[in-house]
Amino acid sequence: MNSSNVFSGEGGGPVQAGVGIFFQQEGDGSVVVKTIVSGGSAEREGSVRVGDQILSVDEHKVVGEPLSVLRGLILGSQGSFVKLTFQRKDMGEAHTFDVRLMRGSAEYLQSLTSSKTIEDEIDQLRLQLRQALSHCSQDRDELDRLRKMLQTERDQSQMRERELELLQQENARELAQLNENLRNAEGGRREAETQLHPLQQREADLAEELNRQKEKERLRKEYIEELKKRHEEEKVRLEGLFLKEQAGRREDQVARLGGESQLGRIQAELSRLRTLEQGRREREEEYKDRMQQELARLQDAVRTQDVVRSAVKEVEVKMARYTGEYLQYTQQLVPPEEALDDDNLFLA
Repeated sequence: MNSSNVFSGEGGGPVQAGVGIFFQQEGDGSVVVKTIVSGGSAEREGSVRVGDQILSVDEHKVVGEPLSVLRGLILGSQGSFVKLTFQRKDMGEAHTFDVRLMRGSAEYLQSLTSSKTIEDEIDQLRLQLRQALSHCSQDRDELDRLRKMLQTERDQSQMRERELELLQQENARELAQLNENLRNAEGGRREAETQLHPLQQREADLAEELNRQKEKERLRKEYIEELKKRHEEEKVRLEGLFLKEQAGRREDQVARLGGESQLGRIQAELSRLRTLEQGRREREEEYKDRMQQELARLQDAVRTQDVVRSAVKEVEVKMARYTGEYLQYTQQLVPPEEALDDDNLFLA
């Protein structure tokens, strides 16, 4: 059955048309899609496939109905719509779907598309014409505005030219002044470099002196540590002797008391050495802090000529005083005679 046939109704009625589908009735009475007409309504809609089974037309069930009934339900006036319900089997599963198709031949549908395209083009041309007329009016207003802006810009340009001329004159004067300041600054820089060289040499000398003092401190620490070690050994020896004498005869008590007295002196000497070592460390930290402060002040003093001169004199005086104090203090750490007068202490 061809549902896309077009024919005139009786008595000159409206043209009847289908939806562009050839149906075929199977042996079990079901009606399936055999062919889809090219350019027809079904092909344009795109949902219907060959092999789909039709179930109803406009909610009227057609399963088991003859093709003539189906044809009568589908055919209608061109331009009207009809609702078809299909069933499709896919991977062993069946599902139904509805499509709404316009009745009409391929030529009729093509003419509708062409007419709509022409109408759209006419509407577009009308819109463009209205926009062009609106743009013409806007262009005239814009032209008047631009003319006024041009005149205003000319007036402002003349004012800017006069201001620019005055600004150039002022810049020329400032440039001359800057060049003069630059020459003066260059002279000051050369003078500062000349004065900076002896200060840098002085800083190097101070650093070298500081290294020498550190080396002396290291040797003095080694000497003190060696002395502590020997005192500890002597203490251990005397303690052992004391224990032996305590377990011995009573007549040796005098010797034991002498050992205890000697041990007390050694312990007192060790306590004194610890106190001196703690004081030396504190003074060493204070000396380092002072050295760092004076070095920082010396570096800051390089920046200006007047401050450099006064700072150098002040640093030299303070460094001489601090160095004297430090050397005087280090000489007191281990008194050469007082620490070694005892007959039981010796330095190999």
